[in-house]
Amino acid sequence: MLLGEPKRTDFDLHFPCFGIPVRVHPGFWAIAALISLQVSPDPLLVLGFAAAVFASILIHEMGHALAFRKCGIRSHVVLYHFGGLAVPDSISSYVGYGKEYSSGSKIFVTAMGPGVQMVSAILLIVLLRGVGKTDGFVTAVGVPANWTADPIGVLENIDQVNGSLLPYYSIEEFPQRNQKALQVADTNQDGLITLEELVDYESSINAAGQFDQPFWEKVQKLSKENEYVPREMLEHFTGKAAAALQLADRGAGKLILWSDVTELHMESVQIRNEFLRMFTFGFVQVGLFWALLNLLPVYPLDGGQITRELFVLSGASDAIVKSLKLSIACGVIAGLAGLRFQMMFVGIMFFMLAYSSYQTLQRMQGRYF
Repeated sequence: MLLGEPKRTDFDLHFPCFGIPVRVHPGFWAIAALISLQVSPDPLLVLGFAAAVFASILIHEMGHALAFRKCGIRSHVVLYHFGGLAVPDSISSYVGYGKEYSSGSKIFVTAMGPGVQMVSAILLIVLLRGVGKTDGFVTAVGVPANWTADPIGVLENIDQVNGSLLPYYSIEEFPQRNQKALQVADTNQDGLITLEELVDYESSINAAGQFDQPFWEKVQKLSKENEYVPREMLEHFTGKAAAALQLADRGAGKLILWSDVTELHMESVQIRNEFLRMFTFGFVQVGLFWALLNLLPVYPLDGGQITRELFVLSGASDAIVKSLKLSIACGVIAGLAGLRFQMMFVGIMFFMLAYSSYQTLQRMQGRYF
């Protein structure tokens, strides 16, 4: 992305993919390993994440290369320390695009890389959902589980039943000094307390302002592992929610331990093989998050190149200059965002890209330094 094609070495890996030559520079493996170590120090997990980086970036560059082929342009793929390149070998002939390699053709070729990469990640998510597994990434970054049918969302769906918030807490397992207040809050006198009952109790005595923190938060801290779901509530659940509760139902006593529900359900929806679990996590992360970053209008990322061609197609005067100015602004904003969210590599990379665009703009305007 940032640099040109690296020189060949004796340690390069060569292989064809759909008839397109692929070369993997040793620098690619070094950076992939370094990035993977930020995820986990475990060698097996490092290998899994690095394999995901390799697969996703290869798919990305193959998208460009196959689009080049569609335009009648032979190319080869290089994976190196800054990601990957699809490098044209020649532009001697064009198929279906006339004699000129137009802006429309360039947009098509450029968009195919991140497009194919994101589609591959989405297809993997769909496959995982079909077998009842989570990818471990999409919901973790804040996307509601119900939006992607992530089976992790079953736990969220259990949280509310007939207006009562789960889990329940067994009053008798709290310290004696707390039981009196909890018994008052226990409106149905079943020996169990819910968060809803606690919130109602606070409201009824106007107690919210009398504590350093809400009473229900104190109860949560006191309860620790004493969170339960009454067995009689099982009849209120069907489908996956019922299955999650039944999985944790050990058949002893009257209550189901909530920590068992969460732990056993998570075990059931995660891929058991650690390598495959990390590969899946990495493939979805790279295929979605990295691909979206690559579509920001910052040159020379794919988004920057697409933006440049859109300016050209619009007939705007000084189209290249305007695209570079936009690249500088977006690069600085993305860099600040990276630092704000403690993604140092992302922040530094976008600051470098913004400065690179600034240098290009200065050269175009005849200001050399």
